[in-house]
Amino acid sequence: MRQCSIFFVLVFSLFAYTLTASAHADLSSSSPAQGDVLETMPNEVCLSFTTSIDPTVFELDVRTQGGGSILKGDAKINSNKNELSAALIPDASGQIQIIYSVISKDGHPIKGVIDFSVNKAGVVEEIETPTKEEVMTEEKISNEDMNMTLVSEEKLSINDTEQMTSSVSTLSAIIKFMYITSLLLLSGLLIWKSRGFQTRFIPASQLLHLALLFLFTWSQARDFLTVFDHLTWGDLFLRTEVGQYWTAALVVTVIGLYVVGRNRSIDLSFVALLLLLKSLNSHAVASDFPCVTIGLNFIHLGLAAVWIGGIFILLTLWKQGEANTFLPVFSRAALFSILALSVTGTIYALILAPSIDALWTTTWGYWLSAKIVTVFGVFIVGGFIRRNMRINNDFTNKKFLYFDSGLAILILLIVGVLTQLSPS
Repeated sequence: MRQCSIFFVLVFSLFAYTLTASAHADLSSSSPAQGDVLETMPNEVCLSFTTSIDPTVFELDVRTQGGGSILKGDAKINSNKNELSAALIPDASGQIQIIYSVISKDGHPIKGVIDFSVNKAGVVEEIETPTKEEVMTEEKISNEDMNMTLVSEEKLSINDTEQMTSSVSTLSAIIKFMYITSLLLLSGLLIWKSRGFQTRFIPASQLLHLALLFLFTWSQARDFLTVFDHLTWGDLFLRTEVGQYWTAALVVTVIGLYVVGRNRSIDLSFVALLLLLKSLNSHAVASDFPCVTIGLNFIHLGLAAVWIGGIFILLTLWKQGEANTFLPVFSRAALFSILALSVTGTIYALILAPSIDALWTTTWGYWLSAKIVTVFGVFIVGGFIRRNMRINNDFTNKKFLYFDSGLAILILLIVGVLTQLSPS
């Protein structure tokens, strides 16, 4: 019964924790709305989002079927940072498109299009003779066909951008997997080093993490520049919140090359700063209780680092014939880490109140189910390892260790994919 309870807590907590991938600033409403047919041009357009957006970088344009902008002045953001508005030139008509690009609070670029039309009354009624009416009808049909073509071309251009963003998501997921793995590995090795377990791979893991951080930052920045037409590299890294966190992470990682290894306090401070920067640049900041979720995310990363770093140390000690001295300590730490991860995930569930329907109705849910099954496999493998240790007072069957390592890699791969998906 106790094992079943632990399993269901784990399933629920993992669902809740990964749900933070849905915290993007989606459009909640717009005025005019999609598909509206109006008799007069509104004085302004207004877009409302589900969460706050970055107030320093956003793009909003309203265009006619000919591609001309009808904005009257610059777009503005409200004090709550969740609403964009802009005044419009009043004499436009025909097919109109609202095109927007924003950065969500959790650091994701979002681009969208809203179509509406303005059909001014009284034009056809002024035509008196049948011949003129027929001519006007033919011209109107011709103009409508041309308008539809122009609108389709505009949509095609935007859809091309969205398709390009989608096509790089697989590459972005792989790069993010490698970056997160290097972050957890470096942090875990330094945490275990502070407990007295030495490893000669810390300098190499620092260089690896720095290289993958550069790669990750480049891939994310490329996605941003694809969505925003007028955003420069300098503005992205210095003006946006997400860019500032990228810059800070790069600076801290470079400084770490010179200060890590001096003493235990510096090493742990370096780890804490890296994990804090990652937590501040994550989905946790977009919740209703960011202080709580950021703290939980920080703890979650630290616990995962203990597990990942411990597996790596165990593999290296195995080749030296010294694994049995480390395995009992690691086994207890790994069990505590996984159970603690379940607790943090459960708190996430209470805060975010997710819907379980997404688990079997979305692509995101299928990947999440795969993650749940994989983590349950970690419990099974860990149980076999601890059972062998109790029976034999030793552990010589390293195939379970390879299974555990493979499951850890698989979980990180799935996490890399999940961060690119949305439950909706």
